[in-house]
Amino acid sequence: MTTAPDRPPPGFSARLWEEAETKQSWLCLGLDLDLARLPIGLPPTVDGARRFLYAVVDACADVVVAFKPNVPFYLALGPDGLRLLRDLRDAVGDRALLLVDNKVGDVADTSERYAAFLFDYLQADAITFNPWGGRDAIQPLIERPERGAFAWLRSSNPGADVLQGLQTASSEPVYTRLARRLVEWNELGNLGVVVGATRPDDVATVREVTPGLPILAPGVGAQGGALEATVRAGFGPAPAGVLVNAGRSALWAGDGPDYAQAVRAKVEEMRTAIEAARRS
Repeated sequence: MTTAPDRPPPGFSARLWEEAETKQSWLCLGLDLDLARLPIGLPPTVDGARRFLYAVVDACADVVVAFKPNVPFYLALGPDGLRLLRDLRDAVGDRALLLVDNKVGDVADTSERYAAFLFDYLQADAITFNPWGGRDAIQPLIERPERGAFAWLRSSNPGADVLQGLQTASSEPVYTRLARRLVEWNELGNLGVVVGATRPDDVATVREVTPGLPILAPGVGAQGGALEATVRAGFGPAPAGVLVNAGRSALWAGDGPDYAQAVRAKVEEMRTAIEAARRS
C-alpha cells in the first residue's frame, strides 16, 4: 500500500483566514509598550511590562486572532526589552498568531539577517516589511510560504501623500502601482498589505487591485480610523480579509487592578463591531 505524499502547508493568507473565521475574530491587538502608562500597582520597569503583557495576552488570546508587538518599543528598553519581545512568543504560544511589526527592508543580504531575526529568533508568524526597495531587496522576507509578510503600502499618517500619493505617468497613484506589483510577487500565497484605517477610500482602492491579499488596517481608535467603513471597503472572498489592529485605545483601556479585563472588554467591543460591519 502506497501513501500519498505529504501536502505542503497552505500559504499564510489561507491560514489567517481559517483561524480568523474559526475564532470569529478579525482583530489584532497591538502591544506597543509605554512604561509610563503601565497601570497602577505595576512598576514602570521591564518586569512591570512583562507582568502587564502576560496578563493582557492571557485575557485576550481567545478573542483576538493576532497580537502585534512593534519592535522599536522593545528595542528602546535595551537587552531586557529584546528578551521580553522574544518571550512574547512563548506567552502567546499557539493561542493566537504573533505578527511582529518592524517594517524592515534593505538590500538582500541585510534582509536575510532581518528574516533570521524575525522568523528564526522571534519566531514570528507574520511580519511587516517595507517594499519600496524592490523585489530583490525583500525576497528573503517573503520566501517562506507559512510565514506572512504584510507590505507597508498606504500609511495612516497625514504626510504619507507626499510620496505614496504621487501620480505616475498614467495618472495612477504610486501606491496602487506598487500594489499591483505585490500581487505579482504573491506566488506563495503569503503576502498582505498595510493600509491605514484612516483612509477607507484607499482601502477600497487597494482591495480592487489586490483581490486575493489580506489587509492589515492600523489607525483605528487613537488615530481616528473608521472601523466600519474600513471593514466594508476591505473584505473580499477568502483569503482577502481585513485584519483590524486595536492599538492604544484598547491596550491602555484600564489603569487599575482590573486592567486586563478592561482591555478584553474593549477588544470584544471592537470584535463585535467588525462582525456587524461585515454583515451590513
